[in-house]
Amino acid sequence: MERTQRGTAASAARVTRVLLYLLIFSLALMQPAVPLLGFLAVPTDFLFLPLAAAWAVLLLRRRARIPLDPAYLFIGLYLLAMLLSVPGSESIRTSLLKLLTQAYLAALTVIVSGLIQNEAQLRTAVRSWLAGSALVGVVAVFALALFAADPHSPLLQFALSVKGTLPPGNYPRLQMTFMNPNMACDYLSVSLLLALAARRASWIGRRSFAVLLVLILIAAAATISPGLGGILLGLGLWGYLLLHRRNAARLSLLTGAVAAFLFVVAMTVTPILHPTAPYFIHVPLLDLTLAPSGRLMIWTDAVRNFLANPLTGRGIGVDPVMVKYLDPSGLLEISTDAHNVFLSIAVQCGLLGLAALLLLIGCMTARTLPLRVSGRPVDIVRAGIGIGLLIALVYEGLGGSFEDARHLWVAFGLLLASDRISRSGAAHVPSPR
Repeated sequence: MERTQRGTAASAARVTRVLLYLLIFSLALMQPAVPLLGFLAVPTDFLFLPLAAAWAVLLLRRRARIPLDPAYLFIGLYLLAMLLSVPGSESIRTSLLKLLTQAYLAALTVIVSGLIQNEAQLRTAVRSWLAGSALVGVVAVFALALFAADPHSPLLQFALSVKGTLPPGNYPRLQMTFMNPNMACDYLSVSLLLALAARRASWIGRRSFAVLLVLILIAAAATISPGLGGILLGLGLWGYLLLHRRNAARLSLLTGAVAAFLFVVAMTVTPILHPTAPYFIHVPLLDLTLAPSGRLMIWTDAVRNFLANPLTGRGIGVDPVMVKYLDPSGLLEISTDAHNVFLSIAVQCGLLGLAALLLLIGCMTARTLPLRVSGRPVDIVRAGIGIGLLIALVYEGLGGSFEDARHLWVAFGLLLASDRISRSGAAHVPSPR
């Protein structure tokens, strides 16, 4: 009887982890999305339900535990700041519904961190993520080939995105399996660092890495997103850590940093002088006149709204901005998204929310350091996860509101798990049977 019970518990644990790996793989799929309670539910959300139930059963049977981690305190403070924004919200119902989604995102981090207990499980989780990234790359290659053969093919439409603030033209801008190109690029930024770290840790072979790297870079380039600055920054930083020659390492880091800076500049101004621009910027040295980009106009409105409600904000879930502008194709765009992580949280949750977000980022940074590309595989992968997470959240967060991105909260869970495994010496402990 005891043996049977142990076997049943082991089977339940294996099923739970299979669900976890499937959920990590599913992060690459934001299509199809289903409307649910005013939000768009994606495949990851439907996998979360059985995973959470299975994990809860393991907890009740004492076959799993929630590790005590100081990082959960920072997550709690982040949720508390959002809760404090609800009483003064412009729409309490909207804020309460949004608060539930934030608790869900926090649960993703806690479950991922709690279920991954040793190096073998972390390796499988990383490979699951990279398998999803490979799928995105395959879709990108297929879509580009289809565009070259038949730009109007119905099969192509799900992968194509509108040009946005890019000039119109006969070229594709892909969102692949995501809802928009910027989210796709943000996901691929984490994928790139995970792939580099997994190869350095010998968790994937040379040929698999080469194919995966090409697929990730093709897919990222096809997004034509400001997040490409994050891709280049990640490559430059990894080169700096990896290269032994000091001058070559410094050149790698400088190249990545300069590229990242130029992408930020490109987000701010545009040479297309749209009539909705509130002012123009003349650069005498270059004899050039520029207009503020749609993003700069949105950021300006976000700052104004933040100053109107500086302490607790307008309420979590309430639109941070309302900005109208003409895109390069002449269509009137109406944006209610702050297009910036920090401004988005500041407008919705005020200084309390912004402080909580900065504390979370500080926690992520502490778990990422020291940066290592040699030594134990778990330390290499921990550094790769942390760098990818920080680039996707902090740098790419300058141009996009990615605080609700599911893949970032899962990556945070992977970072906490890898850090705990590294510190506890569980890197070489076999998986429990």
